Amino acid sequence: MKEGVSAMGFLAWPLESNRIRRDVKNNTFGTVRRNADGTARDHQGWDLVATPLTAFYAIADGVIQKSENHDHKGHGKVVVLEFQYQGRTLFALYSHLSIASVARGTAVKQGEVIAYTGTSGNAKGMKGEDQHLHFEIRSALEVGRGLSGRVDPSTLYGKAPLQYSIIESHAQKRLMVAGATGLKISAADMRRW
Repeated sequence: MKEGVSAMGFLAWPLESNRIRRDVKNNTFGTVRRNADGTARDHQGWDLVATPLTAFYAIADGVIQKSENHDHKGHGKVVVLEFQYQGRTLFALYSHLSIASVARGTAVKQGEVIAYTGTSGNAKGMKGEDQHLHFEIRSALEVGRGLSGRVDPSTLYGKAPLQYSIIESHAQKRLMVAGATGLKISAADMRRW
């Protein structure tokens, strides 16, 4: 991490509206998919519903370690954010992008727009509810196949947004965190009203 980049006490959600694609478990993290022959297959992150050119955000203060506007294997166009969380250095990978708006080495603030979703890589040609942002949390910048070197995002966020949506206004969060004013009410508290 670059000097001056602070560690956040919470993670922002990557999109303003966050929901697992098609509300099915095989678009979450883990050994949740099947090959054509029925054998188990890993999925390394969350597929979050997002039409092309949907803005997505830095989940924490950090530094961009990758910003590739060319198709990179199955992930297509990618951005990788290095950040500190709960005493660990982690990496958020965002993939299947249309265009990245940040360059490698750029320091970003939590809630800042860093790129726009698309259908690059193995998401090319997807339509409707299948268009998505692939989102991973990694414990290393470079990882291989499988689940090694990856963290289940639900362990950091509490739960995968499966069968419901998590809505978060990043502009409001930035103002509240930066200015330390205003009222912040958790979604759980809102449900009690």
